[in-house]
Amino acid sequence: MALRFLRVARLCRIRDVERLLAVGALVRDIGGLIHVLQAERGASSIYLGSCGKRFATDRAGRVAEALALEAVLRDRLDHLDEQLDRMSSGARFYGRVAGALQALDRLPALRDQVASLALVPQDSVKAFTDVIGHLLAVLVEAADIAADPAISRALVALFNIVQGKEFAGQERATAGAGFSRGRFDGADHARLIQLIDAQNRAFRIFSEFADPAHTAAFRAALSDPAVTEVERMRAVALADGARHGELSGIAPEAWFEQATRRMDRMKTVEDRLTGDLRLLCEAKLAQARADLEQTDLEQAALHSPDAAMPVAMMLVDAGSPLPGGPSLPGQEDAGLFAPDGLPPRLMRSVLDVVQAQSQRLRDVSLELETAKAALNERKVIDRAKGLLMSTRNLSEEEAYKLIRKTAMNQNKRIIEVAEAILSMSDILRGVTTGGG
Repeated sequence: MALRFLRVARLCRIRDVERLLAVGALVRDIGGLIHVLQAERGASSIYLGSCGKRFATDRAGRVAEALALEAVLRDRLDHLDEQLDRMSSGARFYGRVAGALQALDRLPALRDQVASLALVPQDSVKAFTDVIGHLLAVLVEAADIAADPAISRALVALFNIVQGKEFAGQERATAGAGFSRGRFDGADHARLIQLIDAQNRAFRIFSEFADPAHTAAFRAALSDPAVTEVERMRAVALADGARHGELSGIAPEAWFEQATRRMDRMKTVEDRLTGDLRLLCEAKLAQARADLEQTDLEQAALHSPDAAMPVAMMLVDAGSPLPGGPSLPGQEDAGLFAPDGLPPRLMRSVLDVVQAQSQRLRDVSLELETAKAALNERKVIDRAKGLLMSTRNLSEEEAYKLIRKTAMNQNKRIIEVAEAILSMSDILRGVTTGGG
């Protein structure tokens, strides 16, 4: 009976990894679309900031790229439910997918507004960021469905590098508008500082979950001269003189080119992560199928005419090792008995397999819990920040600093403070509406 349930467990594992392969292909397509939408957002920001005098051709090219990749993603989504079947946490995942599709449906109207100069750069950036945010939400749920700790960690690392790159894209668009206007105001400075800090946080989490090879690849990508140039231009934008148009002759095209090169370097790491994630899933799938084949062989051996076994039992005396434990020479089968001719070594093999499977499941559960805990804590903290932003009129950075300061003052973890804030959501909302 143990082998029968072990076989079912391995069949379930094969199904789970097959689903993750389908999700991995979706992650790749979403990442590609996000990258070109980020570029379109930046080009649109400069186009609007210059009142249509700059980047008209570049923006049109970015739109064409985005439309092509959007068609690829929509085709993928048309067949996704067939591949995923009855996926656990399906309601959340499919809800995120529906939200992403609705956001993509708003793009044609947004592009018309940009083309007719009906928006200011800040509103354009916000609208594109909302669309990208819905696509990122699908990646969050993809990371949350992984049932294997190694795959889960890879997905968490991938999500954070994509998230960090998104903050870099918002910085590119925000600074691009400032360089095209010829000045930066106080709000621009605050926003840029916030985005730089958000990038650093996301890349720090990426480094915690990525394997050493990917961390090294990321460091190598950021050694590009474009990164140094972006930091130089960033310093000019953040200087007090930028409020009065002292921009050291930096043209928006130059900023966009270097910031884009920096993001393209990040994209190479993202693509490597995505490709290696697929290889990891394929390796896990091959191992799961091999394990299933081994189980079938053992099950066939148990039911062969030479190994009939209506009943089997294991007796262990005080001086004998437990199955899987150390044994003295010549005592490998001491204390292990099986009636009806079942060879003791075969019985030990069955028990060893079950014991090894049990230990592996315990290890998997522990590692998976660690990986998902970080993702879930991030969700809770983001919700708490959102609540403070809406109820106390704070920026995202101000909300996070308030949570962090409260945690330090009360000697608590940030996640504990965030959970406490969410538990008082009704009270906080009541205060802002005059209730209570």
